[in-house]
Amino acid sequence: MLLAGFPLFELLAAAAAQGWVNAARSLVGAATAAPVVNTLWTGAMVTAVAVAGGTAAAIATERSAAPARRWLRLALLLPLVIPSFVAALSWAQAYGPAGLVDDLLGVAVPGVYGPFGVVAVLVVEALPLAYLAVASGLASRAEPDLERAARASGASARQVLVTVTLPLLRPALAGAAALVFVTTVNAFGAPAILGLPARFSTVTTRIYSDLAFAASPAAFARAVTLSAALVVLTLAVVAPADARGLGRGAVRTAVPAGGGSTGTSARWPGVAAWAYVVVVTAVPLLALVLMALTRAVGVVPTPANWTLAHFAEALDGDTVAALGRSVVLAGAAATVVVLLGGLLTVLRHRRLGRGLGTVAILSFAVPGTTLAVAMLLAYGPWLRDTVALILLAYVAKFWALGHRTVAGAADGLPADLSRAARVSGANALTAIRTVVVPLLRPAFAAAWLAVFLFGLHELTMSSLLYGPGSKTLAVVILNLAQLGDPTVTSALAVLLTALLLAVATPLLLVVRAKR
Repeated sequence: MLLAGFPLFELLAAAAAQGWVNAARSLVGAATAAPVVNTLWTGAMVTAVAVAGGTAAAIATERSAAPARRWLRLALLLPLVIPSFVAALSWAQAYGPAGLVDDLLGVAVPGVYGPFGVVAVLVVEALPLAYLAVASGLASRAEPDLERAARASGASARQVLVTVTLPLLRPALAGAAALVFVTTVNAFGAPAILGLPARFSTVTTRIYSDLAFAASPAAFARAVTLSAALVVLTLAVVAPADARGLGRGAVRTAVPAGGGSTGTSARWPGVAAWAYVVVVTAVPLLALVLMALTRAVGVVPTPANWTLAHFAEALDGDTVAALGRSVVLAGAAATVVVLLGGLLTVLRHRRLGRGLGTVAILSFAVPGTTLAVAMLLAYGPWLRDTVALILLAYVAKFWALGHRTVAGAADGLPADLSRAARVSGANALTAIRTVVVPLLRPAFAAAWLAVFLFGLHELTMSSLLYGPGSKTLAVVILNLAQLGDPTVTSALAVLLTALLLAVATPLLLVVRAKR
């Protein structure tokens, strides 16, 4: 209640205190009508494209003879590690005016700064989420033997897909759509980097502008109303999906995850998936690295023009302090979240525990801008512009990551082990310490690393809650990007991405050990 309930209550109460008439004017006024419409149509478009693309990618990796399938799975999930604002920066350096493709081929993709670029980057970020949901559904719901039976009965590959596979995947597809839509309407990094320069605003960037660049009571009231509207929208989408368990496999099969194959020998789906990875991930990251290494903007990015001066300039005293602050915040949030996740796991089969689990997942789904405004209203009078306020926001936001990871592993533990310890004379705490905790160590490690990873590159809440002495590394990069310094900005983005990949590697190893 202190982490999520009280702040969100304060937010909704502040919005209601304005009255229904003023709230309606804030939502449909000249300053907010366009951002609201932009948020809704981009959310719908990204959901449709990302779910379709994630489904195609899952079928390519799980139901076809894709080349280097294990590496392809990792490549498709790579955008989950890359921060949203770094992905937007890399796309601008790759496909924007004077970007890598423009330098090499003389072709610049029109609209990178604007709606097209925002939607494209959001699709790249959301597609791995849909891919994970659909691939899990293929492993747990879409029994490969049913597909083989349909093929043996004379059905074509297309008929099997339409009449067998996709109907079995409906819960997974519905869960993926809900997750992608909520993630998209909550997005801040890509709209801030690619949308604001083209005067294309969404609800999250409108809230950011009202709080960061305006000081009038009307702007603050508008930000509160928009934040409350996002809470209502998020609850309307996430609560039914979480209650119904959409996207969770309900049919157990004897086929291990990723091991089901219908014998399809076609390689072109895998080749197409690899081409997609190259275009949307490899080329933008290469362009970002080359921009960081090249001596100046407009210079041909050849080895003769490479320099490390931008990295040295980026690592000044303020940046190093922000980096250390980000590491400490991420580490502290990860530790607290794992402890809270473990406590909530103990209560998961009780009525109170189930309700708290839903609150945890809803606080994760609530937009970062909304949660930041709620934290300001609830704890701003005491903690404004401090690291402690940012830490509270991190813990509230990422609690679900720790809880779901640990609870999922705990549900798979044999109950007889704990019972045997109790029968042998151990009390409850001894049974937990000597039996349960050792078996859950990989899950605890995975949860800690996941929260640390998210906290290390968190931008949305940090950009609204930081003060003179509480900047994080992501905020420093955003401020540099807004000042128009692409070389130093790219250098910092490359350093942050390398750090995130270094954290993600042990996370992958822990997850594999847990499996």
